[in-house]
Amino acid sequence: MKKVKIMDLQFNEVKKAVKIGIIILTVILIIAGCTYGAANWAMDSMLNKMEHGEVIENENAQIAPEVSEAVKERKVVNIALFGADNSQGPTGTDEDRSDAMKIVSLDFDNKKLKITSVERDVVVWIPGDHQKYGHFNWAYWFGGATLAVQTLNYNLDLDITQYVTFSFNAVEKLVDLIGGVEIELTAKEVGALRGQTQNSVRTGKNTLNGYDAMMYCRQRYIDSDFVRMDRQNNVINAIIAKLKHKNILELMDIVNDMLPYITTNLTNSEIKDYLISLLSFDLTNIETYKEPSGEYDDIMRCPGLGGYLVRSYSGMVRHLHANIYGDDEYKPSQTVLDNEKKTYKTYGEFKK
Repeated sequence: MKKVKIMDLQFNEVKKAVKIGIIILTVILIIAGCTYGAANWAMDSMLNKMEHGEVIENENAQIAPEVSEAVKERKVVNIALFGADNSQGPTGTDEDRSDAMKIVSLDFDNKKLKITSVERDVVVWIPGDHQKYGHFNWAYWFGGATLAVQTLNYNLDLDITQYVTFSFNAVEKLVDLIGGVEIELTAKEVGALRGQTQNSVRTGKNTLNGYDAMMYCRQRYIDSDFVRMDRQNNVINAIIAKLKHKNILELMDIVNDMLPYITTNLTNSEIKDYLISLLSFDLTNIETYKEPSGEYDDIMRCPGLGGYLVRSYSGMVRHLHANIYGDDEYKPSQTVLDNEKKTYKTYGEFKK
């Protein structure tokens, strides 16, 4: 009898311990949930400081049916990145031209980040409400980010519906916030920058502040607009290199200061999901490309409109898909093929 009581006592102690354990675990889960909720709320409050742009639905994005079919098995998200030349305020406006046009590709299949720079002065058909030929960067000027996205999709067989626009003021501010960027300057670049920068520069490695970094990004007359794209990518890579060494609190402060300079149609949830996904990406090896890939060998002056005709618009599209999707056998849509013929008929065949 005594033995039974002892066993009952032990059993009751075990039950009591289990109950306490469950209570402790429940409290931990509640606290964790509240912490996550608080962090989520804080992130949303911060992201709401951005200007949110127009949502672009698939049916309004000028995405060719062949494109949707060709890329459906590939986990790649393309986001248009527009750098608007706007000195009047923090964000770009519809009256600005997108002096920097890049396609940021999140390749979830291979955990890679790819950035494709598009030559802004290539002559293309601007669709939507415009329905005229113009330079790539005119689309943003005529119809803001929506028309610019439509123009990229229509001419390059892409499936973009999301975009981010920043003013050049934003780049200057970001570089200053992270304490400058380290850039290797050539003697020719130093000569071009002399008298234009706030600080003296020299051949070799320099730590550029925001203003000087922007002056570096703008240089193109000493070589070409294609080399200017490289300079823009050099600054982007240098910024990422600095950000990787910041702790979470420092990063939050930087993001908080930068958000008023950004316009995007990405939702808060999408931004958070992409940021979490990027943690698993290899950001030490960002792949960069340019279109047209042959640079000045692949373009000629367009008579009557300025800007450039491309040696092969369909070839440019094939090259783009090989880089972004790894699809070496891609066949351009009928839209691209028909428009290529129409462009040469309008402005003459490519001659080099």
